[in-house]
Amino acid sequence: MTSACALRLRRTPWTAVIRNAWLTFVLLAIVLAVLPAWLSHALKPLLFALPLAMFVAKDLVHFPDALARTRTLLAARRWRSLPAAWLPPELVGLIRTDHALRRGFLHWLLRKPQAAPPAGTAFGYLGQGAYRTGVAIALFCIFVEMPLDAAIVPLLVKDPGAAGMLHALMIVSCLSGLVWVLGDRRLVGAGQHVLDDDGLHLRIGARTDGTIPRGAIAACERLNEPMQAWCRRHGIAPIDAVVASPLDKPNTVLILNDDCPVRLTHWGVAREGLACVFLYVDRPDALAAALRQL
Repeated sequence: MTSACALRLRRTPWTAVIRNAWLTFVLLAIVLAVLPAWLSHALKPLLFALPLAMFVAKDLVHFPDALARTRTLLAARRWRSLPAAWLPPELVGLIRTDHALRRGFLHWLLRKPQAAPPAGTAFGYLGQGAYRTGVAIALFCIFVEMPLDAAIVPLLVKDPGAAGMLHALMIVSCLSGLVWVLGDRRLVGAGQHVLDDDGLHLRIGARTDGTIPRGAIAACERLNEPMQAWCRRHGIAPIDAVVASPLDKPNTVLILNDDCPVRLTHWGVAREGLACVFLYVDRPDALAAALRQL
C-alpha cells in the first residue's frame, strides 16, 4: 500500500502538487475562520504544516532520483552541476527557460539571424492561433502598468521610502516581463513545426523542442475534446503526455509507440517515456494526412 502511494505521488506532476497544496491552504484558512477562537488557535499550525508536508513528501519520493543524478555527475566530474541535482527538475527547467528567454531578448536587440529550420513540410501554429494577440495584450498591460503604478502608489503609501521601494519593484517586474515576452516572441520566430522523412521536428521557442521519429508515431488524431477527457478515455496519466502549444488549446494528438524512444525538451526538462504529445497547429487535418503518407 505504501509503495503504491509512493509510486502515485512520484508520477504526480509538480504543478498538481502545487495546486493541491494551495487548495489545502485556502480550505484550511476558511475552516479556521469559522471555528471557535480557541480551536482555531490550536489548529493554526496545520495551516502551513499540511501544504508544506505535501512538498516534503514529493521530495522524499524523488530522493533515489537525486542520488542517481549525483552519482552520474560525480562520475563525470561535473562539480558545478551538483547543487541542481538536488533541486526538482521542473525548477531547474524554469531557470533554464528564464535564461533562454533572456538570451532570446538579447539576440532580438542585436538583430542576430534566426537558425534556419530543417527542410521539409512546415506546419505553422501562429496563423490562426491567439499567440500574437496574447503577446500584444501582454505588452499593452506591461506599458500601462507603469503609469498606473506611478499614479496609485502615492495614494496608498504615505511613507516616501516604502513608496520608492514599491516603485522600484514594479519597474523591475515590468522590465522582466518585457524581456520575457519579447524574448519568447523572438525564439518562437516563424512559428512552425517541420515534417520530413526523419520525423516531426517540434519547435516552440524555449518551451518545447525536439524531434519525434516517424517510427515513433503510431497515429495522429484531431482532438475534439478536452485533453483530460481524452487521457482518461485512453488510460494515459498526465505525466506521460506533453502539451506543445504556444498559447492555444491543442487540436491534435500524436499517439506514440512504446518501442521507439522519444526525447523532447519541455520547459527546460528532458522528457522521455511519453505516451502522447498534444499539439496546436493551424492545419491539423493536413498534418494527419502528411503523416499517413510517409
